[in-house]
This record gives sequence, structure tokens and C-alpha cells, in this order.
Amino acid sequence: MMALKINGDAEFWHARSELTYIHDYARACQVSPWALLSVVLARVCAAVPPHVATQPLYGNAPGTLNLFVAVLGGSGDGKGLTERMARALLPDIRNATTALPVSGEGIPALFATRETQGEDGRKTVIRCVNPRALLSVPEITSLGGSAKRLGSTLIPTLTSACSGEALGGFNKNEANRLTVPEHGYRIALITGVQPHNLNVIMDEEGTGLPQRFLWADTADYDAPEKVPPMPAGRLGFDVSALPEDMPNSGLDALYEAGDRWRMIDHGEANYPLTILRYPQSAFTAAEKDGWERLHRARQNPLDAHCIGLTVKIAGLLALLSRPDSLTVTEEDWALAEYVYRRSAEFRDEAIQQFEDIKRNLKAQAYALDSEARGEADARMLDRIKAGTLKWLDSHDPGREGVVGHEISRARGRDSKHGMVYAALESLYVEGKVDKVGGGPTPQSTLWAVSTR
Repeated sequence: MMALKINGDAEFWHARSELTYIHDYARACQVSPWALLSVVLARVCAAVPPHVATQPLYGNAPGTLNLFVAVLGGSGDGKGLTERMARALLPDIRNATTALPVSGEGIPALFATRETQGEDGRKTVIRCVNPRALLSVPEITSLGGSAKRLGSTLIPTLTSACSGEALGGFNKNEANRLTVPEHGYRIALITGVQPHNLNVIMDEEGTGLPQRFLWADTADYDAPEKVPPMPAGRLGFDVSALPEDMPNSGLDALYEAGDRWRMIDHGEANYPLTILRYPQSAFTAAEKDGWERLHRARQNPLDAHCIGLTVKIAGLLALLSRPDSLTVTEEDWALAEYVYRRSAEFRDEAIQQFEDIKRNLKAQAYALDSEARGEADARMLDRIKAGTLKWLDSHDPGREGVVGHEISRARGRDSKHGMVYAALESLYVEGKVDKVGGGPTPQSTLWAVSTR
């Protein structure tokens, strides 16, 4: 069967009623449809229980729907407005904790805590306090500032969280030992990124963090001048139709075990996973990507997580459209591939803007530096001219002339780089000294204070 392919934005936005609604809602609110869709998908992600996993396309390990979104735009370009409109469009995210991450150690604390047991209170057990969180970072620089603190584990923790890996680590003090198991938490992150601050996230290319983001721009160059009316009806997404949360007892059992493999029947009894099933096109794309990975044939290293991100997008688009279904269709996959393609375009355009900004700043700095050097040289020449004129006036009162190389030697440090000779020539042009004999060069010329 030939794989479906979306050709252009118009076909994408009209492919489904909920996509059309998001597009029209964005236009009515004067925000970017792509930015609004990305933030809506992050909110859908936050609402999905953590035991809902993606079918493995490589090997046999189920994946995660955890989604990170980067909204591109300058100050006042509507990043915050987009989040507010998405919240109005999809307000129910099942009581997900909303927070700003400030440390790697703080992220496990969003999901886990330790409770004391026994009369002496020495023994503690780990418990799940909330299986989901939506992290909002209004500006990426606040994330970068936290990450640059000495010993910070924020970036590695975020990278692990986006991949759905276990969080936390061993601590000597058991009370502070918080570990969050794989498939035991759901996390989504939304951050605003100004073009001139793009380096904050792109500097982490080696950790794989920027490759994991879904990118969207706040600009909408096709927006009409006259604001259209709000679309009729509602989005039509029913969060209550999503798979139900696992009972607290199941989550606590998973957190205590630390891993599904350590649970009774490897978790199938108390914490079974709910798997989203993917179409053949997804497996075909994964196979192609695997070959390119093994042969180091990927054209852009920033697309290293292309398949993993497309899997998440397809799963979230499927749940947005059919929250009571666990099947990702060929159309879901085609739409997700188009979303990823546009995401990569937004990312690459932002990188180009950032490079242009860097070049302009370097050019300005070079021009300012050259101007400053010129001003400094002019001030030095004026000082040497004044000193040389004063020296000549006091050492040659009869105006008989002093040979140039003697003047230069007498002026000491001022004689470096021929500055005394340049001063004498400038004074001659100004009519303040005369050439009264000697040879053809400044060094051999006899110089005297002008009698004119």
C-alpha cells in the first residue's frame, strides 16, 4: 500500500475537523496555528496516563509520549498568549502539576515523595504524589541559567524525562532518595525561545536535547488583516474518553519496586501497560531511519530523533482525534510526518536567524573596535605632536634644526612604530614646524619650530 503524504499546510489543516478548529481558533485569537497546535499537543500529552505507551518500532521496548515543545518568537510575539489560548481550548489536563523546573533534583520531586513508617519514623517508603506534570518555561534563558549552576543535573534529567527514562539517583540519606520509574510518570514541557537566545538550547546538541523538541513559530505570515470570527462549536476533544489512570495502589507498587521488571509478573498483574498500535508506514520509516543511523547517513544530525518524535506526534494526534482508541492510523502517521517536517523547517529557520544575528553582532563589534582603535591612535598622535613641538622649542631655540632620528631617540617611548616621524610630518602640514635642511627622509631631515 502506498504511504499517505500531506502536501502543504492547507491540506493538513483541512484533513480533520479538530485540526481545522485549532487553525480557525488560532486565527480568531491572532496567534500562530502551528504554535497553538504544538502547545495543545503538549497539553494532550500531560493528560494521557503514563501507563499508555507507544508500540516499539525498534526492538521490543515500548516508548513514551512525553513531549517537549519550543515556541519560537521574540519578546511580545505571542508565546504567552499562545499558552493561554491553548489552556482555554483544552483546560482539563487531569490535575497535572504545573511548574517551572529549577533543578534536576526537583523534577523527580514533582512525581514522588517519601513517607515515614514505623513508630521510630526511621523507615520510609516511596509514593507517587502525582503521575503527571506540565512544565512551563516562559523563556529558555531561565532554563539555561539553572542549567549553568555548578553541579546542575537539570539538562541530563530533562533529556532523560523526554525519553521516558527512570529519573533520580541514589542518595545516602534515604529520606532524600527519590526515584521515578520508567512508565511511571507523564511529563510535557513548553518553553519560549527568542532567536538571539537559541544558543541556550542548541549548545546542548551533544546531549540530544534540541533534537527531542517539537518546534513551532509564533509568526503566521498568511494571517488575514481582518480578524475572522471564532469558529462555531467546540474542539470536540473529550479528555474523559482517554484511558483511565492507574489506581494509586498500582502506581505506588511500581514506585516501590523501582521498575516494572521487579514487580510481580513483571508488572502485568498490578501495572500493565496500554500500548498504542502503529501502522505499517511507521515501521517502514523506522527501518529506513535505522539503516541511515547504522551507516551514519543522516543528512542533518539535528534529525537524529526524527522517528521517535514522529511516533509521539502521531500518537497524540490519534488521541486528540479519537481519545477512546488505541490505534494510530496511516493518516495519523502522514499528518505526524508533516508536523515534523514543519517543525524542522521552523527549527532551521531559527538557526539561520541566530547565525545572522551573530554575524551582525560580530560586524558591529568589529566596526566599533576599529573606530575605537582609530580614535585612540588619533589621540596618541595629538599627544606626541604636542610633546615633540615642546621638545623642539626648548632644545632648538635658535631654530637651526635638529635631525629627525635624534628627535625620535630623545622622545623615548613615543618613538615606537615611527610615531615621532608621523607627528613631525603632521606638524609640517599644519605649518607648525619647518624643514630647514638635511636629507629626503623624516629621519634625516632637519626639523625646527616654524617661524611663520
